[in-house]
Amino acid sequence: MKKYKKGIIIGRFQPFHLGHLKAVEYASSLCEKLVIGIGSAQESGTAKNPFDAETREAMIRESLREAGIDLNNIEFLKIPDFMDDEKWFSYIMQRVPDIEVVFSGNGWVRRIFKARGVKVVIPPWYNRGEISGTKVRQLIRSNQKWEGLVPRAVIGIINQHRSDLTGSPLSISQ
Repeated sequence: MKKYKKGIIIGRFQPFHLGHLKAVEYASSLCEKLVIGIGSAQESGTAKNPFDAETREAMIRESLREAGIDLNNIEFLKIPDFMDDEKWFSYIMQRVPDIEVVFSGNGWVRRIFKARGVKVVIPPWYNRGEISGTKVRQLIRSNQKWEGLVPRAVIGIINQHRSDLTGSPLSISQ
């Protein structure tokens, strides 16, 4: 018996890296069902958000499959930005009204849920100083080794999309 019936973990996953994978593994070990919220879902093609929500979901699905996590217990929710905390929270809760816990290392996300009475758990950090989406994007842009920071499935997806990213923020140094 798991501790929670349903939880949610929210991130931009730009791209999905090993720290994200460890956080999802942790959250899924505590929840019968886990919702993975893909934040800034409307964003793509920028330096901060190069990948569209569908590509990010594919990265996550393939990484979880590769890690042996049962996808039958995973749901996905694309979450656009609202620039209004209450609208953002309401959007999520209308779509997933039965969540008991949110997993997040992001202070803003934690504050919003906690202020509205939802239990918040900070997943254990995995190589926090070494792995971040920002670092992975910077390494890709500068043609340095980044592959060791992401699950193997993500390497393949990023390489498939590199031709799509020619001239995009990932292919130039900014």
